[in-house]
Amino acid sequence: MFRPLALLLGLCSLLLPMLSAGSSGSVPDFALIDQFGRFHQLSRYVDARAVVILVYDKDSEPSKAALPELISLSRRYQGAPVQFMALVADSAESRNSLSELAQSLGTDLPFLLDDSQLVSDALVIRESAEVLIIDPVRLQMLYRGGIGLYNNAPMQQALAANLPGMTSHLHYLVHSVLRGEPILTDVMPVSGRPLVLDKLEAVRSQPVSYEADIAPILMDRCVECHKTGGIAPWAMDSHRMVQGWSSMIRETLLTRRMPPGQIDPQYADRYDDVHHISDHEMALLMNWIELGAPRSSGHEDPLAQQKPEHSSWQLGEPDLVIEFPPQNIPATGVLEYVFVPIELGLTEGKWVTAYEFDIGDKSALHHIIIYTQDARQRRQNASGGGSRTNFGGYAPGREYVVLSEGTGIELKRDMRFMIQFHYTAIGRELVDRSRLGLHFSDTPPARALSRTAVMNGDFVIPPGTREFPVSATTVIPHDSYLYSFAPHMHFRGKRIRFSAHYPDGSRESLLSIPNFQHNWQMVYRLKEPVFLPAGTEIVAEGAFDNSRYNPLNPDPGQSVVWGDQVWDEMFITWMRIADAN
Repeated sequence: MFRPLALLLGLCSLLLPMLSAGSSGSVPDFALIDQFGRFHQLSRYVDARAVVILVYDKDSEPSKAALPELISLSRRYQGAPVQFMALVADSAESRNSLSELAQSLGTDLPFLLDDSQLVSDALVIRESAEVLIIDPVRLQMLYRGGIGLYNNAPMQQALAANLPGMTSHLHYLVHSVLRGEPILTDVMPVSGRPLVLDKLEAVRSQPVSYEADIAPILMDRCVECHKTGGIAPWAMDSHRMVQGWSSMIRETLLTRRMPPGQIDPQYADRYDDVHHISDHEMALLMNWIELGAPRSSGHEDPLAQQKPEHSSWQLGEPDLVIEFPPQNIPATGVLEYVFVPIELGLTEGKWVTAYEFDIGDKSALHHIIIYTQDARQRRQNASGGGSRTNFGGYAPGREYVVLSEGTGIELKRDMRFMIQFHYTAIGRELVDRSRLGLHFSDTPPARALSRTAVMNGDFVIPPGTREFPVSATTVIPHDSYLYSFAPHMHFRGKRIRFSAHYPDGSRESLLSIPNFQHNWQMVYRLKEPVFLPAGTEIVAEGAFDNSRYNPLNPDPGQSVVWGDQVWDEMFITWMRIADAN
């Protein structure tokens, strides 16, 4: 007499086609954005035992038939250590179309839009309706094949006696993985449509040249940091150097780790000086790397022909250089903010169009904030250093700021700077000798810029929380133009986005940074300023990750509140605006 489990296994062996096992091989890490603009990276789901991905194609009947089952399982296993998502590589799809699809199905299942089609290619996906089950900790494929809908087949009747409610082979696999049980290696047929990676095919159909195609991308997108003496750990100063690092370049593109501080690609064309690389540029780079990162013989190397910079100033020699007093940083201890007044000695008023920091030692410097003080402000709260107006500042990744054309910041003759330094001890004593370079305009600009902020300091992030939302609002009192955002959070900062709620009831999305990185605190400058009528509300919505799965988290066991130190948190964004009148 057969035991129930033996009968179950026997039926599975008879009814499932004996194909090659789909559970072998490593999986590359990758990152994509879903229909809500949320960032998803495979390796960040280390708290899950499995990530389940369905390759969805709206024109594939097997794919459409599988989607309701995936949604049903995502609801059934809500709260369990398994993540469900759909992957879409169809160039005809958009976030809007996928959002409408999700809304029609009543689900918040992430639909990852593979705009570049690089992720689908890296995962070696060849047809729609395929299901991938991945161990995100080991980056190993546990299963790839069809979803295996039972649809009242004999298999379902057999399983009903042992595993009531089992609806598909995927259901059985997820059930087994979560229970730590061995799974059958048989693979269900996929029967989907061949996946059309038209964008990649268009790139691969054309020859790619290091000199004509690749080097210009690197010089435009990467060399600013990857140069001798730059902030990157290695210099892109030759083809050989880039070829040696090509595997790392591939990994950083798939995970969108580089370029750093990327904004949501949907907003990239709206901003100047953003760290962004287009889908087409990524495809060219990846194709070139896959070909072995070759170089044409007989041609000069464009990277090697770059002339070394003779100045430490990226924007050129400033009109005024301000040497900050040396700051002695102890090896240990909690370091409070240091305020240092600096006289400018201006004999006439000046209009600043750009400023740049030349940092002496970046290893311990958390930030510098520059304030202006006129004669009246010095007298107000004199014992506390006087009142002050925010001028600008430095944070990692923000070495210089160029103001929008036709704008400037006024420095009056009687003004001085009040400099705020914030350092973090790193285990050894050091001395920081930093300086500031100012660039002036010969004529007054059309619009004078001021700085305002949207912030929330009233939050308590519970220990271990993976996703803690925080929002903030500010009302613009006068007709104004908005020119830039400079968001600031600390180690637990995860994402942030901004929208304008206008007095007439309409709303506009302005900016999203779906993968906020503390080490890259950028200024996002609009190409065209946004008019904000009086009464407009600027809304900032973000989230913190205070869990042990955040690799930067200094202590996931602590509740976190607003505080000055880097192990505390902040939720503040400075904005440059100008009076429209």
